[in-house]
Amino acid sequence: MRRLTHILLAIFALSAAIEVKAQKLSADYYTYPLRDVAGYYSANFAEMRPNHFHSGIDFKTDGVTGKSVVAVADGYVSRVLRSPSGYGLALYVNHPNGTTSVYGHLSRFRKDIEEFVFAERHRRKSSRVDIECKPDQFIVKKGEEIAKSGNTGSSQGPHLHFELRETASQKTLNIIANGIIKPKDDISPYMMKVHYVEIDTISGVPCHSKLATYTVNKADDSTYRTAQKSPIKVGRKGYFILEASDRKNDCANTYGVYNIKAKVDDETYFEYRNDGFPFSLSRYCNAVSYYPIQRNSRNEVMLIASMEGGTDYFYPTVRNRGVITCKADQKRNITFIATDDCGNTSTLSFEIVGKSDDECFRGSLPEGAHIVQHNHDFAAKVDDTFSVVIPKGSLYESIALNMQRSEVTPFHPDTTVRILSAAYTIHTNQTPLQSSIGLIFSTPVEKELQPYVVMASVGSNGRIYCDGGTYRHNRLTARTTSFGTYCLATDTTPPTIRPTFDNGADFSKRDYLSFRLSDNFSGVSSYAVTIDGEWVPVESSGGRITVNLREEGIKGGKSHDVKVTLRDGCGNRTKWEGTFIR
Repeated sequence: MRRLTHILLAIFALSAAIEVKAQKLSADYYTYPLRDVAGYYSANFAEMRPNHFHSGIDFKTDGVTGKSVVAVADGYVSRVLRSPSGYGLALYVNHPNGTTSVYGHLSRFRKDIEEFVFAERHRRKSSRVDIECKPDQFIVKKGEEIAKSGNTGSSQGPHLHFELRETASQKTLNIIANGIIKPKDDISPYMMKVHYVEIDTISGVPCHSKLATYTVNKADDSTYRTAQKSPIKVGRKGYFILEASDRKNDCANTYGVYNIKAKVDDETYFEYRNDGFPFSLSRYCNAVSYYPIQRNSRNEVMLIASMEGGTDYFYPTVRNRGVITCKADQKRNITFIATDDCGNTSTLSFEIVGKSDDECFRGSLPEGAHIVQHNHDFAAKVDDTFSVVIPKGSLYESIALNMQRSEVTPFHPDTTVRILSAAYTIHTNQTPLQSSIGLIFSTPVEKELQPYVVMASVGSNGRIYCDGGTYRHNRLTARTTSFGTYCLATDTTPPTIRPTFDNGADFSKRDYLSFRLSDNFSGVSSYAVTIDGEWVPVESSGGRITVNLREEGIKGGKSHDVKVTLRDGCGNRTKWEGTFIR
């Protein structure tokens, strides 16, 4: 029987990648991943998140943890993750049709999986584990309970994060648009505002006018009109931005919009649609949306254009990169059609008219700015202290880069954190980056401080926040994915450990040993706990680490020695030692 299992699994592995592409996903193949829940959703697929698209859908678990999570189809557990951040406790299940289902923020795994993870954490001496499993190790059947729902990792409340991916490519799939999950939804997308931006190009750099914003009103359940009755005046070249969102029945949550089409004079010139994406493209949400507004908005602020250094992946149709041309006094009709993942549609139509030449926006470049082409490497110095390196592909479009020493005086409330340099500003944080850029501070630092030197980002009020980096040979090098203001700082204050119990306390009727951890500046980067000299795993949440004494088999009615070691982001270390009775 075991030999037969191996043969079948081998056939499955060879055919899986082909099968998922050869057929449309069937809703009948999968079952609902939760039992005994009302069936509501707190987030849908591909809605905008900070620097990424949401890769799955979030199921509400009625405000509690411990709901039954089941395998949506036959398969085997291919990966198990236990982490204090991200998906927290998560399971990945491979299915014979070439898809993988993902279940995140769990509270517990199935008993045999739980025992396996317990052993692996001890074997690796690591509280965080990411384990690839053998195909015949944990077989699951459709509808079988594989875990309990939870609130672990980077979760803001009890829920189940669920994904469906192509196994071979790990591309995420839009399971609502595919009809795998069918929420109750007969509500058309909401439209809130339309913005217009004129563009002018100088030395290959697109210059943008200030936004012209127009309120949008509902005409009926699925039709919208601009509040302005007269035609919207536009320049020779420009593009639109649409603020929209979606709703589901019986839920107050807002959701992302699946598909947006734009027409000019009844011809489609732009379409955005997100049926799924590889994780390598997730950060392109910053180019798909209009970043300066999106970063602080709960709506989807969609750029009805494609950026030159962006991606064509999400655009079935895009003409002239979405830029609309309009001659003086020329009238044209614009239509936006927004469709949600359940097929409900809303339409907005309005008229535009071209400005006269003397009314059109004319761009200019700041004096002394550096021209940075999005498809070329760039490096420059501000002075002998500060340098910037921008690799090609980091920008979504070419820019006129401002780099200068800032007039802001950096500070930190804890006066033991020392500022070691002036602050330097690189461009503006309103401009997003697709990948990291390099920053270099060339500053001699006292030898005893060098192990604790880091780069710090500087807020608008001057307060600094640790941003890491490596200091060697009188130079600190660091990478960042945000433009902004930065300086050098050092911190030699160790982090703190505060037990939530009195030293020597009796734990005969208590199962959890916990400690509060904190740091003045750089944050806690690593920790370890031993009991009677033996390493034990810990759970981490909200600045607290906890040891499950019952699971660890700590007993005997005697005194036990406990030691906690801690390290912060600047390399400072601290240790706490004590005892408890159990």
